[in-house]
Amino acid sequence: MNPTELVPLLVVVVLLVSASGADPDRMTVTLQGDHVVQEVEDVHVVAGGTTTVPANASVSGDIYVIGGMARVEGTVDGGVTVLAGNATVGDGATVTGTVRTIAGGGLTVADGATVGTLDRFEPPAANSSPTRRVLTFLLQFLLLGAAGWWLARRQPTLLSNVGHAVTDHPLVSGVVGSLGALSLLVLFVYMAFTLLLLPVSLVGLLGLALVALYAQVVFGYLVGSRLPVDRTDTATVLGVGLVLFAFEVLGAFPVVGALVQLAAIGIGFGAVLNTYFGLQRFEPVSLPGGGD
Repeated sequence: MNPTELVPLLVVVVLLVSASGADPDRMTVTLQGDHVVQEVEDVHVVAGGTTTVPANASVSGDIYVIGGMARVEGTVDGGVTVLAGNATVGDGATVTGTVRTIAGGGLTVADGATVGTLDRFEPPAANSSPTRRVLTFLLQFLLLGAAGWWLARRQPTLLSNVGHAVTDHPLVSGVVGSLGALSLLVLFVYMAFTLLLLPVSLVGLLGLALVALYAQVVFGYLVGSRLPVDRTDTATVLGVGLVLFAFEVLGAFPVVGALVQLAAIGIGFGAVLNTYFGLQRFEPVSLPGGGD
């Protein structure tokens, strides 16, 4: 699971845990590998890999699945909630609380299993329909196109400065963007574990999303500047549409497409940071015998 999917789900889990009265500070998370759980402090989150409660084990606490696989073969004195990934409650296993799916994922409960309450959420089939995808694309285009049009008319220097950092210093921008985005993601996720800092974490995550969207507008400006269109604002809007379409096409290639998308976002993110959101032109420090 990539960070853009993991972080929102972790925040949702923290909110659910806080609402239930449990302590988010006692939450444990598995991200990869195979794990056999013999005890749970309060809450355990399966974000990747495979986590198993063996047949001879009895754990007290709640299990949340946001990725990977969770297998319950013993007893869970609590609930099992699946937001993404997969979970199975095997034959002879016991879950005293509620076994539920919320956002999606796969859940299998054997006929011989004992559960307190079974609550399945089946997302509407229309969510993945072509019509919905087209409407989502149009909404993104309208919002980002409007932002690009306004910036190109009122603050073209901002777009120019960030665009210069993207085209002339992609390596520096990519390194800064990757390190900066990853560090901030980790910071905000850990802040979300503390209920007092949860609002700050949510604002920070929203800020990261806005920076990424700003970067996409800049890419639209760069693409639009190469189109045979005289008006910069109109060209930027068209460029934004082409960038969004290119991202949609890349999404059809699970591995290569995702890597290209992450690389582009990383470069754009770093360019925004290096130019202080476009307020000044970025020129890296020149070292003797070195270059960009």
